[in-house]
Amino acid sequence: MQIVAIEDMFAWCDGRNGRVRINTMLIDEVRPGDWLLTFMGSAREAIDAGHAALINSALEALDRVAAGETHFDDCFSDLIDREPPLPDFLRSGYKG
Repeated sequence: MQIVAIEDMFAWCDGRNGRVRINTMLIDEVRPGDWLLTFMGSAREAIDAGHAALINSALEALDRVAAGETHFDDCFSDLIDREPPLPDFLRSGYKG
């Protein structure tokens, strides 16, 4: 969600479902124009616009799946035609 106004420990944010009042007490200082990762009415993390776009694309894919659509590759253009990197513990021969 993108912040449009600040009000004490809250931010008015625009997102996929319109304008919402978000509690910002769990994160550092924010300003209008900043992007937030939110959950259940609270900001969890300040993120950059690129990260916000990726998250919004993934949420769009979930909406399409819920509506019964089967074509949503365009929502994951950052993943198409590339091998995902393994986490460090898998690259180093983790034996569990």
